[in-house]
Amino acid sequence: MITGYYCTNIFSEQAKELIGFYREVLEIPFIKTDVDESNGVYLGFLEDAPTLCIWDCKVFDVQPTGHQSFVFQTDNLDVTMEGLKKKGVALSEAIRYEWGTYEVRLNDLDGNEIVITEFHS
Repeated sequence: MITGYYCTNIFSEQAKELIGFYREVLEIPFIKTDVDESNGVYLGFLEDAPTLCIWDCKVFDVQPTGHQSFVFQTDNLDVTMEGLKKKGVALSEAIRYEWGTYEVRLNDLDGNEIVITEFHS
């Protein structure tokens, strides 16, 4: 029986650079590593919550993971977008949806979609 959701694995040919993107550009906190700072790195916001785990696919002789879509949330999308633009990140146009979200999209170095959402009630 499934008892919880642990993590999303990303196997990348450029794991070290991808880890840097998530840690430095998106500022996703480092939780732990199973191997070292460039392989088996868990990123997230709470220790006992699901994380992203980035692996070097060349070390494990596996294919890179197919493209994913990750959704992150922010309290102020405009401020978050301004900070990302200052870091040189290409962003889509932000869209306000009638169901209560304000969203922007971008891609990481492997082409995974990143959706950043501000929720409105």
